[in-house]
Amino acid sequence: MALVHLPPIATADEICATLATDGCVVVDDLASPAEVERLHADLEPYFQRRATCTGQFFGYHTRRVEALITKSAMVRELATRPVILDVMDRVLGPYCDRYQLNLTQAIRIEPGERAQLIHTDDGLFPFEHREIECMVNCLWAYDRFTAANGGTRLAPGSHRWPLRRETHGEDIVAAEMAPGSVLIYLGSLRHGGGANTTHSPRTGVVVSYCLGWLRQSENQYLTVPPEIARTYEQRLQDLLGYVVHRPNLGWVEGQEPSVLFTKPLTALADGGSLDFLTDAQNEMIRQHYAAAASGQPPAAD
Repeated sequence: MALVHLPPIATADEICATLATDGCVVVDDLASPAEVERLHADLEPYFQRRATCTGQFFGYHTRRVEALITKSAMVRELATRPVILDVMDRVLGPYCDRYQLNLTQAIRIEPGERAQLIHTDDGLFPFEHREIECMVNCLWAYDRFTAANGGTRLAPGSHRWPLRRETHGEDIVAAEMAPGSVLIYLGSLRHGGGANTTHSPRTGVVVSYCLGWLRQSENQYLTVPPEIARTYEQRLQDLLGYVVHRPNLGWVEGQEPSVLFTKPLTALADGGSLDFLTDAQNEMIRQHYAAAASGQPPAAD
């Protein structure tokens, strides 16, 4: 199965239609050449001093730079690109009160790196979730991706395979794309970094999103503490996790974590705790007490 490429004017509905069937899609040239230049200017200083990875999974000839929200204004723009968030609304939105940033990471596969193990990213979450998607990844091409320089290997359609089905060579295609293009793929899709048999590195920038009630791969509250997060627009603050996920996940001293943008933690300790419930839960409680006040027996559940 070939990897589908869509034009930069593709709508979220068109992107999601391909994700539903293939589990992956490339949107060509979604970032302009000027934006790619800004990305290079932001991240090259970090790559120049970053050591190579040391591990069987991350590799021995690969450099990874994390915590990109604080390092790159361009990554902040990519993370909140409207069509990308529209896709997340459709894929993740039905299964959570709000979704969040899971990971931001720039990955440079250098010459001599071997092909990564084919895997799924949603294996991070050890519970049965085949009926829903927990994660969606966006891999932005920092430079040209080819089959020879480590372009990500994908098994299109594998998000719908039986869990025990093996992955064979004929199932795999390489993501080949120009700088500024973005590969969007589901967390349940089988994939892996490719081997780099050329003399030049291949770099991509991953912006990953997950359901808001899951643990993030990257600890956003430590990498983007309140004194920094307060300077960002609210949409990005929410994506980082500075907002309660109903019911009652992520509060601070019984209040929205965003209050830390204007008050010190010590100032919150004496305030009253708030309910953070869904509309359905609030209505259920209202009906319960209304029935009790009228002398009716409360509902069993």
